[in-house]
Amino acid sequence: MAETDGDVAEHPNYQEDEATFSLFLREHTILTTVNNDNGNDNGDDDDSLLLEPITTVNKPPLHRRPCYPPHLQRVKNRHPYHPHQKTFLIEIPLSELVAWDAIRGTELARRATRNGMRYQELFCKVIDEVLEGMASTYPGGRNGTGGARRDAIDVLADQRRAQQEAHRANNGDNGDINGEDVNGPLGGGGLENDAAVRNAQNVNAAGGATEDLPPLLMRRYELRILPLKRPGALPPFDRQYIDGKDSQYASEEGVGEVQGVSLRRVRSQAIGSLVTVCGMIVRASDVKPACTVATYTCDSCGCEIYQLIQHKREFLPQRFCPTEQCRQSSKNAETLHLQTRGSKFTKFQELKLQELPSQVPMGHVPRSMTVHCRGELTRVATPGDVVTIDGVFLPQRVAESGYRATKAGLISTTFLEAQNVVVHKKSYDDATSSPEKVLGEGAGYELEKEIRNIAEGEDPVGRLASAIAPEIFGHEDIKRALLLQLVGGCTRKLPDGMRIRGDINICLMGDPGVAKSQLLKHVASIAPRGVYTTGKGSSGVGLTAAITKDVTTGELALEGGALVLADRGICAIDEFDKMDEGDRTAIHEVMEQQTVSVAKAGIVATLNARAAVLAAANPLYGRYNRRKSLSENINLPNSLLSRFDLMFLILDVADVDKDMALARHVTYVHQNEGVDSDNNNTTEQSDAVPIEEDDDEGMGFDSHNAQTEEESPPT
Repeated sequence: MAETDGDVAEHPNYQEDEATFSLFLREHTILTTVNNDNGNDNGDDDDSLLLEPITTVNKPPLHRRPCYPPHLQRVKNRHPYHPHQKTFLIEIPLSELVAWDAIRGTELARRATRNGMRYQELFCKVIDEVLEGMASTYPGGRNGTGGARRDAIDVLADQRRAQQEAHRANNGDNGDINGEDVNGPLGGGGLENDAAVRNAQNVNAAGGATEDLPPLLMRRYELRILPLKRPGALPPFDRQYIDGKDSQYASEEGVGEVQGVSLRRVRSQAIGSLVTVCGMIVRASDVKPACTVATYTCDSCGCEIYQLIQHKREFLPQRFCPTEQCRQSSKNAETLHLQTRGSKFTKFQELKLQELPSQVPMGHVPRSMTVHCRGELTRVATPGDVVTIDGVFLPQRVAESGYRATKAGLISTTFLEAQNVVVHKKSYDDATSSPEKVLGEGAGYELEKEIRNIAEGEDPVGRLASAIAPEIFGHEDIKRALLLQLVGGCTRKLPDGMRIRGDINICLMGDPGVAKSQLLKHVASIAPRGVYTTGKGSSGVGLTAAITKDVTTGELALEGGALVLADRGICAIDEFDKMDEGDRTAIHEVMEQQTVSVAKAGIVATLNARAAVLAAANPLYGRYNRRKSLSENINLPNSLLSRFDLMFLILDVADVDKDMALARHVTYVHQNEGVDSDNNNTTEQSDAVPIEEDDDEGMGFDSHNAQTEEESPPT
């Protein structure tokens, strides 16, 4: 992609960019703390560590160490950080390029942002050359004499190189094409074979196939390019010390925070560029193997032919051998056969990203975008997660061939090739025990300090409950119950296999205008995983599960509804009484068994729906009728009411003193644009407590809560 800026060359010099990036890999250093150094990195030398002076009292002693050489040495030695790790991950934060050199690094980071896929291949080529120039230092090599670990792929690669050398020797080919060595640094069609890449990209070649070993076939790492202000999270950046606002990752959103844009703001100018979008995952396909290099065997000459099909959904298999011996033959027969064991496959998953409700303008429908995840980025996000994805925005044909391609014509779709996935609002099980690993060192220490202050202070439950929707006046008991619902109970699994749920189901029943919907939206927004829906706008299929056709394979697949998306979270259902009776019966199993059983279109499955249900409903006659009993006012069946653990009856009683206190609170919120949950709201609520005690039928709800809890069955 050509640059359009006036101060940048129209056609970038890729050879200079390769040299710049190679220099960056060798020279760049990062700061690490002493207590984070485990000292087991191969290739680390004590002489290369520089102890930084301590400028402040709270700053730990720092070491400046090489960034990429120790990590690349591990890749060369095939010495993973964890025993179960099979693929090495190399992150290239563009902010590190800027920190390394303010001029050359900034220009290279700009060009990599504008042309993401081209520079990803360029970076991989440089890394392959650096790895080829390294010597293996792993002590547990073959026969204990050192050298990298070898597996079946290495033996197969040696056999392929020997066959290619013998084939060239028999044909008298010296391996020169236009004065360049096609064998690359390894010889015999090595890892970095430029001729293989050129032949695969040449449309005049025989279907993009070549007998030279492509570099992608033996590549054992994945490269990710991170946008500006996005720090690395994997080694060696997991030990990096980031000095708050003075670092290269400081932004308006915070240190290391990159604000994702809405999907509708990604325009045609972003084609090929590295973008950051934010949204919710609504569908995730199964992880399937995607072929990146297809290997063929020729029955006539015995050569192995390779075809690069990276970043393609469909490809036409090669039929004719492109070697000189077969091309001179008069038979012209189809002698190539696809060898599955010799080909390379990577994990592939397709996600559907949808705009958040807060990003949708008034009167519009949410937009969606397809996201392609490959390798270790698969299985990172699940449906219902709010994510920020860094990726390259690319076009895609509807179909390469067939009826769909004829029907689509010139229409193309767009997708996002993911480079990094950040999942927000992790559940309590996904969060680690150390907050420093999730939020960073500085933010982790601050969070732990605040937690200790609240836990050791006076009435910690009351302080946390007052922080739930502080702009809403009163409702102290309801906020305490919502806090307990957010925390959840303890799920018991008996020895005989019976499971007793620990989630709490709450129903808010009351007159209109008592802030039931505001409480539901606030709880859904602060829950680790929250889904908000309304009763009239939801169907039974939309709440449980639906049968859809997978776009990738065309097979029938299950797509979870609102209750399945809220697994290990809270599902808030507003206007619960407006739901149809047929749709309401689908919630019975979820509220008690916390599963969704489906038997549709030949698919029999049971989905997990371990969600706490928070429902809000209005009485049958619009307002609560005191002359009728509770069951007559509530338009819900008793079988459904028995599944709610807590039911709150909220009445709006006309009272001058209470209305005056409520008016003062509302005007205070509008004047100050919010409420301090620790000070102001506590003061306002404490002033209103004596009023509620004088009239037990007002907005205090103590008597009604007691009455409702007596009628609701215990769990």
